[in-house]
Amino acid sequence: MDFFVWDSSLETGIEQVDDQHRGLFALANALHAAVVADDDAELVEDCVYELTEYVTQHFADEESLMEATGFARLNWHRTLHQDLTMQTMQIAARYFNGEDVLPGELAPFLTAWLTDHIRDADMLLAAHIRETASDS
Repeated sequence: MDFFVWDSSLETGIEQVDDQHRGLFALANALHAAVVADDDAELVEDCVYELTEYVTQHFADEESLMEATGFARLNWHRTLHQDLTMQTMQIAARYFNGEDVLPGELAPFLTAWLTDHIRDADMLLAAHIRETASDS
């Protein structure tokens, strides 16, 4: 059973972004399951690596989209991405330094990141892209 559940309220209407968001949910669920199972350190390590790489690529892709469409709030959105990347890297660093990454701290971070960021910041970007497309 998935801990992080994708639902239609998270759809931006931008296929590439929505596909990547679904991928983030899948990775977050895999990491959560691996941490909860606590029986395969290599699996947790693989999930941490994969999530950090995916986050970096997703944010770069989103920022390229913002640049290409002239999104006025690019700097603000980029700052949010930098903060989320920093938090993700801190969790990864703690894990790789031998500290436990507890499900109780991982879940709230990922939930806020995956849902709040999409519903707030990414929906503003989606509205901008729809507006830009309709102006063309």
